[in-house]
Amino acid sequence: MSELRIIKERRFYDEHGTKKFALLEEGQTVKIDSHPRSGSGPLLCRVVNPSEASKDFGVRDGMLVEVDWEDLGFEE
Repeated sequence: MSELRIIKERRFYDEHGTKKFALLEEGQTVKIDSHPRSGSGPLLCRVVNPSEASKDFGVRDGMLVEVDWEDLGFEE
């Protein structure tokens, strides 16, 4: 799966597999990695080229984050 989407709202998102959070900026590109098996719940997305502000909070390229569908828009 390789759909590219953008984050619609600047806020903290859950980092997958840890008890940490990742600050993602509005307009940040993410790549959908997988859909939830149950059909509901957050998507697993990989961060693509994080902003400097996000990097200051420990976000790195390729980091897996959990993002809800309503927080994603289409990349233009």
